Amino acid sequence: RHELYTPYKANRDAAPEDLHSQVPRIQEILEAANIPRIGLDGWEADDVIASLTTCASKLGVHSVMVTGDKDLLQLVTPEISALRPPRKGEKQYRMVGPDGVLEDFGIRADQIIDYLSLIGDSSDNVPGVAGIGPKGALKLLQEFGDLDTIYAHVDQLSAGVAKKLVESKEMAFLSRTLVTLKHDVVDITDFHTDRFRMDSVDWEKAIPLFEKAQAKSLITAIGAKPNRRTATTPVEISPMPEKKVPSQDWSRKGTYHAITSVGELDRLLREMAQGGRMAFDFETTSVDEMIARPVGFSFTNRPFEAWYVPLVAEGKQVVPEAEAKALLRRCIMEDRTEIVGQNLKYDFKVLSRWGIPEAVLHFDTMIASWLLDAASGIYNMDYLAERYLSGYQTVKYEEVVAKGDSFGDVPLDDALRYAAEDSDITWRLYEVFSQELEERGMKKLFETVEMPLVRILCDMELTGIRLERSKLETFDTEVVDRIATIEREIYGEVGHEFNINSTKQLQEVLFQERGLPTVKKNKTGFSTATDTLEQLASLDIVPRLILQNRGLVKLKNTYIDTLPTMIHAETGRVHTSYTQTGTATGRLSSRNPNLQNIPIRNDDGRRIRDAFVPGEGNLFLSADYSQIELVVLAHLADDPGLKEAFLHGEDIHTHTAAMIFNVHPDLVMSEQRRIAKTINFGVMYGMSAFRLSNELQISRKDAQTFIDNYFTRFAGVSAFMQRVREEAEKTGKVATILGRERAVPEISSRNKMEKAGADRIVVNTVIQGSAADIMKMAMINVVGAMKAQKMQSKLLLQVHDELIFEVPNKEVTTMQLLVKREMEQAYQLSIPLRVSMEVGTSWGEMH
Repeated sequence: RHELYTPYKANRDAAPEDLHSQVPRIQEILEAANIPRIGLDGWEADDVIASLTTCASKLGVHSVMVTGDKDLLQLVTPEISALRPPRKGEKQYRMVGPDGVLEDFGIRADQIIDYLSLIGDSSDNVPGVAGIGPKGALKLLQEFGDLDTIYAHVDQLSAGVAKKLVESKEMAFLSRTLVTLKHDVVDITDFHTDRFRMDSVDWEKAIPLFEKAQAKSLITAIGAKPNRRTATTPVEISPMPEKKVPSQDWSRKGTYHAITSVGELDRLLREMAQGGRMAFDFETTSVDEMIARPVGFSFTNRPFEAWYVPLVAEGKQVVPEAEAKALLRRCIMEDRTEIVGQNLKYDFKVLSRWGIPEAVLHFDTMIASWLLDAASGIYNMDYLAERYLSGYQTVKYEEVVAKGDSFGDVPLDDALRYAAEDSDITWRLYEVFSQELEERGMKKLFETVEMPLVRILCDMELTGIRLERSKLETFDTEVVDRIATIEREIYGEVGHEFNINSTKQLQEVLFQERGLPTVKKNKTGFSTATDTLEQLASLDIVPRLILQNRGLVKLKNTYIDTLPTMIHAETGRVHTSYTQTGTATGRLSSRNPNLQNIPIRNDDGRRIRDAFVPGEGNLFLSADYSQIELVVLAHLADDPGLKEAFLHGEDIHTHTAAMIFNVHPDLVMSEQRRIAKTINFGVMYGMSAFRLSNELQISRKDAQTFIDNYFTRFAGVSAFMQRVREEAEKTGKVATILGRERAVPEISSRNKMEKAGADRIVVNTVIQGSAADIMKMAMINVVGAMKAQKMQSKLLLQVHDELIFEVPNKEVTTMQLLVKREMEQAYQLSIPLRVSMEVGTSWGEMH
């Protein structure tokens, strides 16, 4: 790294002499305690850690990195965890896996490298992109995924951001090289691996050295709590779940063939059709399937061999596109050859826009891997090949495509080894996952729910939803005026102008000039975050105005300014993308744009939704499950008190309020209903008295009393939650009503915070995951009934518990009956599912 970039870590001070002098003593203690030390000249410690943990994971050993350094989080996988030191205000170390990285940083572990490449690292003199900070980097990665894709779409960014990226492009990619850790500088198998086990540590032999150093607290710690998961003692390394020995060596490379003649393509596609099934993968011009054009495709129906059809190579036509498309269309549409793919939704949407709108989508390896390990969070082919195919190392995109080029510019030999490998690896994963789904009892869930849903989501995304730009332009003018008015009010209250977006200046105004109490402290001083301002809002008008200002600015940046730029040039519609593998509970998530997060509780959110309108001659139909998660809870808990309200069609929150406040339902006051509503939803997910007191602005004692009263009156709920947790402790996993599993190893943790989090996860997964199961079945049933009755209506959106349809005026009555019937009969519970329906000329009109 120094050779690549001389300033790298050049600003680091030399190690303090008093630390340097202690290193030999530290080494002596480690040796006495039988803790191995590994060092390598010319490499950094992080590279050694990366190599050791990577080797360990291949051996089936779960390893833990004890580190506060975010650089090392790039290594986090289901097999490699990070034990992070307490943050300010915390006392416990935290065990962080893939979900923890996502929660802490808003990005996946495999995006950490590109995150650091963008923001740089002043402590190591990693340059990054000048002017791009953590928030900007986060936004870019959440939208585009990685550094290469960001630069491939730089023309879609604002002028200011694009300028920064272009000017610092060389530094960005240099930074990526600097922060990328090496995984092969040392091999753990060169050592006696038993020495790395926690039970090989012998603290007793180190005690004389601790006594000599007068380190009494360390003696107490190791004497009182040997091998405990605490801040002062080591973490036990446990083996990964046992994996079956592969029936063959999946790691060997395949044999790949380029098809350059139409006759050869015709023969091979007939062979695929005769076999009835093939793995298939496109190479295209873009990661956005709504604008992508094919430059080639690969296929196979066996492992270790595949074929690639280059439509374009080195910028020139190879196989005529029209003839290749006709042969592929015959194979897929006429011969009904079943398709196996990795992220099939992408390939089918490209197929459909290319003129092949029908296909039998048989098996998606990405979705299968998610079902098998819903908590992993990593389902890309490179990772899956390494994890499930004996450590197979795939050819990486950047190895064959030069910076600034597209796949169509690549020489044929390079394109072949990359593209054909995609289909080959997909077929290998298909064979592995097919067997494991069968053995794990999830084949039915995969085949009857998740795979049919792929096609439904494709159709929804291809249809899109119409956005009336003029409505947002009108609203934008109003919002700009309101922001300016609020800013003037703030300046008037404060007595002078200042930069409202400057944390430092806002700190001075709130805590020095206005004398408001400080709530919590962070790196830049006293917090001015939203939760802090919400606590201060009852004390002073300025925090209230700041919150209003921030809300409007966020609304403008996130929706008003952004949505019009996402209208597709050809369709005139906005095409969101749904992710099936985005949550461990099974709920769908939406991105580019995220239409599930538009505010619903205020008029501003309604104004945004007002801009979404049906096509001419159509209306919107909304079908919304009523309190589905509470219905699921009542069914699973079989609690008579909770079921009573649903069975008699009562308002569940009024019913709960009557029970916990011991009053007649007719006498329940609005404040009591509000409390009951918060408890109803909060208790499901393990809301503590502390959090409930904050949400309701009541004392901790009153909050605990409300929770205790709830569980007293609804004892079945308490018993159900206890059963779920006990079962999870026995098995290490939890399952939904359809058998969707989620591993929760933390349920057996001796760390109280980790255990409490796992307790919440298992209950949340059963309830929210089961509700997600029902919604998916409803979507499949509704769409199936629509096709059977040859309806022209279209399913456009799924927003949590709601489905939005675009319905021709003449079909409204029929669709209301059809949708209500199919949604309410999607799954048989002991309590009837209820669906409320609305019709409107805009999305906002229905809510």
